[in-house]
Amino acid sequence: MTNRRSGVAFAGKWRWSVALLTAVVGCGVPETPADPPPAAEQETLSELEAKASLLTPPAGCTEITMGELTNGIERTPVQYERQPTYVGTFSDQGDPAVADVARIRLDVNTQVGIHDLSAGGTNLFSCEQCVWGVQDSGSSTQKTFVAESGWLVLLAKLSPQQSFGVLTDVTLRESVAAPPQGAPYTGTAPVTGGECRWIRMALWDTIRPGGCDPREGSPTANIPGHTCVATNRAADDGTLEQSLGTKTHGEACTYTAPASEGELATTDCAEGYACTSAWGSPRKCMATCDYMAADPGCPTGTVCGVQGLCQEQAILQSSGFEFDTALIGEECTLPFAEFCGTEGARGVCANVTGSGPAYCYRYARARSECGPGEELGFVSYPLSGGGFDRTYGFCYPDGL
Repeated sequence: MTNRRSGVAFAGKWRWSVALLTAVVGCGVPETPADPPPAAEQETLSELEAKASLLTPPAGCTEITMGELTNGIERTPVQYERQPTYVGTFSDQGDPAVADVARIRLDVNTQVGIHDLSAGGTNLFSCEQCVWGVQDSGSSTQKTFVAESGWLVLLAKLSPQQSFGVLTDVTLRESVAAPPQGAPYTGTAPVTGGECRWIRMALWDTIRPGGCDPREGSPTANIPGHTCVATNRAADDGTLEQSLGTKTHGEACTYTAPASEGELATTDCAEGYACTSAWGSPRKCMATCDYMAADPGCPTGTVCGVQGLCQEQAILQSSGFEFDTALIGEECTLPFAEFCGTEGARGVCANVTGSGPAYCYRYARARSECGPGEELGFVSYPLSGGGFDRTYGFCYPDGL
């Protein structure tokens, strides 16, 4: 294992704590063929294409196209954002030597269906389904363009990070930073008389071969003879492995990588157990879990830790993860702890004001899971190679 640092962000402030983390070996992406869209989706695409061919750009808008988008694990280095964010490029409109970055951000709970992009009001703080681009990204002449109207059609969703959808008739207006700017999600506002870009129709598909959703209740979380092994810290994205054995938690195991394209990795663990060398140990079967479930179902003597794996609390603590006895809403003893509350009602101890005591704030995966007057903060886990994982979120009182 190597030393890594984990951090928490809220209201523009960071608090860092040392943690020892290793990636779960065996969470590679099996190269199995993706299922084709159902006939109903094919019909929807055909209808959308026919309608899009008849559209014309709004006055003064330049038509652009969008390239392939990737999700967090598909990027190098891996970058899991605090809400599912797909990243790619738009057709070049500025300096041809500088990329024009395209982004789609969805709330974790965004459902299959049609979503009106005007609901965000050209404001990246208020949108739940956000589409925007940065022309000449990273340069002194970069410009941001945020969707003010159009349609996002989510046709299929395997996990929050893996989806298939369409953008159509999307108008993006030149925008600048606007309040709020101190929160994890910052605002934008359109530039009066600014430039305009328009997308006639664009597809994205981040569903990977062998992909799955580890969350409790997901259709792919408990496929007979398989285990959905999480690929991110909050365990809402995963990869299927064939579980061909009977070994359970703590037993030494054997992991066999796919022999060729179109196959899944295999292990001699029982269904529901990942064969992993997490925490620097030789490979062993570890029970998988969902920390957001009312009963994560971990074996006696373990808790549901990061990466959707059951682990002994003492091992987590020796690896740098802090536990506090405070329950949700109570004042914490420690200034920061990755775990407070109890199994099935976990939170993070954080001081969101920068002064005074820390409190135990409940964990949540989605911004939409926070109540009125709350915002979604996030814990940030830096990954090897310069990547990061920000999928561990928590709801805190906004305006503190």
